[in-house]
Amino acid sequence: MADAPDTHNDAKFKAGTEAYDASKIQKLEGLEGVRKRPDMYIGDTNERGLHHCVFEVVDNSIDEALAGFASQITVSIHLDGSCSIEDNGRGIPVDMHPTYKIPALELVLTNLHAGGKFGKGAYQVSGGLHGVGAKCVNAVSEWFEAEVRRAGKVYQMRFAQGKTTQKMTVIGDTKKTGTKITFKPDPEIFQTTREFQYEILARRLRELAFLNPGIRIELVDDRAQKNELFYFKEGITEFVKFLNQNKTVLHDKPITFSDTVYDEQDSTKAPITVDVALQYNDSFADQVFAYANSIYNLEGGTHLSGFRTALTRVINNFAKGQELIKEKDPAITGDDVREGLVAVVSVKVPEPRFEGQTKTKLSNGEVDGIVQKVVGEKLKFFLEANTAVGKRIISKSLMAARAREAARKARETIRKGALSGGGLPGKLADCSERDPSLCELFIVEGNSAGGSAKQGRDRRYQAILPLRGKVINSEKAQLDKVLNNEEIRTLITAIGTGIGTGEEDASFNPEKARYHKIVIMTDADVDGSHIRTLLLTFLYRQMRGLFDKGFVYIAQPPLYKIKRKKREQYIDNDEQLNRILLELGSEDVVLTRLRDNHTFDSTQIDKIVENLATLEKLGAGVTRHGASLSEYLDFHQTETHELPRYVARIREGNKESHEFLFDDKAKAEFFERNAIDAGEAEDADPTAPGGGSRPPISPHGHRRITLHEIFESTEMSKLLRANVKIGLDVNHFTRTEQARYIITENVGQKSETRTELHSPLEIVSHIRANGRKGLSIQRYKGLGEMNPEQLFETTMDPEKRRLLRVSINDAAKADQLFTLLMGDEVPPRRQFIEDNALNVQYLDV
Repeated sequence: MADAPDTHNDAKFKAGTEAYDASKIQKLEGLEGVRKRPDMYIGDTNERGLHHCVFEVVDNSIDEALAGFASQITVSIHLDGSCSIEDNGRGIPVDMHPTYKIPALELVLTNLHAGGKFGKGAYQVSGGLHGVGAKCVNAVSEWFEAEVRRAGKVYQMRFAQGKTTQKMTVIGDTKKTGTKITFKPDPEIFQTTREFQYEILARRLRELAFLNPGIRIELVDDRAQKNELFYFKEGITEFVKFLNQNKTVLHDKPITFSDTVYDEQDSTKAPITVDVALQYNDSFADQVFAYANSIYNLEGGTHLSGFRTALTRVINNFAKGQELIKEKDPAITGDDVREGLVAVVSVKVPEPRFEGQTKTKLSNGEVDGIVQKVVGEKLKFFLEANTAVGKRIISKSLMAARAREAARKARETIRKGALSGGGLPGKLADCSERDPSLCELFIVEGNSAGGSAKQGRDRRYQAILPLRGKVINSEKAQLDKVLNNEEIRTLITAIGTGIGTGEEDASFNPEKARYHKIVIMTDADVDGSHIRTLLLTFLYRQMRGLFDKGFVYIAQPPLYKIKRKKREQYIDNDEQLNRILLELGSEDVVLTRLRDNHTFDSTQIDKIVENLATLEKLGAGVTRHGASLSEYLDFHQTETHELPRYVARIREGNKESHEFLFDDKAKAEFFERNAIDAGEAEDADPTAPGGGSRPPISPHGHRRITLHEIFESTEMSKLLRANVKIGLDVNHFTRTEQARYIITENVGQKSETRTELHSPLEIVSHIRANGRKGLSIQRYKGLGEMNPEQLFETTMDPEKRRLLRVSINDAAKADQLFTLLMGDEVPPRRQFIEDNALNVQYLDV
């Protein structure tokens, strides 16, 4: 017989807490789970997760290319913060699913774990395999639009925050196939940043073009009006050349090989393809990138371990066979054979297993052995056929082994000095707190700024280490020489972790860090940037674990100090300065609407100015096509304030006109009215992939018509509605002869000025000009220009300062840029300076 329920204990439980019963069990429907826990699906809700959304959709297009159906992918960043990814693949299926009775397009974009990559019917090899990629992006988007070209029709479907807002609709005919996804990140999810970084996207898209030779991938940035085409016939061979482009190589051509191998345990499985390219340079660092199905595995995995094992074994065997190692020489380790190595290892695995949705590590056990076999056989054959190259690699590895021994002795000297020679360096002004989690170390450039920092700091938990001049270039000098540099030795002793980079070297221990905030504080000039990069490069090479722990920061001293009347304020950047100008311009002004003499209060004026300034910024999406922003805004629908989605640019001789088209129906009518075939128009559409260089869509020789999509229209409509709520007249943006607004400014105690304004856009331009009146702007170039109180208040005070945490990606980027600017190769440095000369805002001479 079952035991009777313990009602006494049950009553006790209910008395103390709320009852826990079946009603407390929740089931999240649709994509709600993604919105509740987005970090599980896209990594995080910061910069990394934001860009991961783009890559999830791009990976789907790459899978189409791997399957042999796509050859062109275009990624476009729009002015309103949205992003489009378009390919010329087969297009997502749109027919009704036999089981779920909804279009396949709706199924794959709204249901987790629905996709074409679980079985092998649609894709033999793919990067997306969990069935959560595109629908996760849908879930974390403010709005999401899918456009599919398939079977002669164009299908469209729209969503908001993962929920369908427009069912699948046929919007036109087409001769093309493919998928276009456009989405805007949701501010409710991405609260830190929603701004796509061109360089982050370019780096990944460039990688994909290298890893998939023959595919054209274009990146278009409407914000900066620039675009880049990535297309590489030789694949990862060109990738290795690209990584080595600013370095002196030991052998002219990269060593490349590939093979397709079946799993010995199960020959019925689809084969695994291994592609490897490697080339040595004369530097002292290694760059080995591992990819599985075109996805970069940040933490490596079985393909990387297989490559490393085979490389070390083959080079050691070759050295012994050629009798290149003497008895007195140290043994060559894995770290030694990888010094100066640049390599790309790419595998195509039918059923890959990754650790986590973001796929940072490959875990297929069979891949290790297959990569070992391929690299072992192919590299051995190459070295035996090219003994001169092999001998140069062995010589480089032996030098690395000897330097490693010398560095070990230098490290031991530093360690003993710290333990027995009185401990910490004399120039370090340490803090009194002994809990590392509360302690901060400021590495300061020069004695002048160091003196100010020492006087201004909070001695309880802030330590100051001034460095004299520029530290040694750890990119170009061997480690034993780096460790003999006095500034470097001081830095190592102060931090207390020791140093070390390789698997065989365990002397570095981030747990021993004496400070959990290591802040690099340098001047905002060329020398300061140089010193900061030198320090980052050394820390990245020898104390990489500090970045993993999140201990490395860069101080962000203010760029300006502004003063007007009694107001003083520090400004961090130019964007903030522009915002402040609008704030200052709005002070002591009165805005009156003339048609009814309505006066706006100060809060309303601030919001109006903010909205109009954003409208101006987004309006570049219209004006870059030659159209008038005022005319475009006046074309909005009276009731909903919706704006046209397209602008047609019509050029006839010396005359030019524009026609605004609200939607796809209006676009189709425009085509019919101008005798343009919709299918041919797509082939010539400048908004299509690579379309910027295509001919106009008009079939008439004397008329040139181009059609442009205004992606910013949705965001601009929201701004119009916001201004209507405040009371601004948005019916007429075009300037009229009759004044529509009056701005009154208080000049003195008894005097005031009145200015008539004839358009809403004149409000923001007048306010901005007003903000500069009587304003003095001081730009800081050096920390030494600030007194101790100012330095603490602006740069060191935890309540007011801004610190930039440096991630692994940031450090690697700094390292690559440093190699370019400070390496031995002069031509690429000259090219960089010539290419970027016009972008310089502040030049120190």
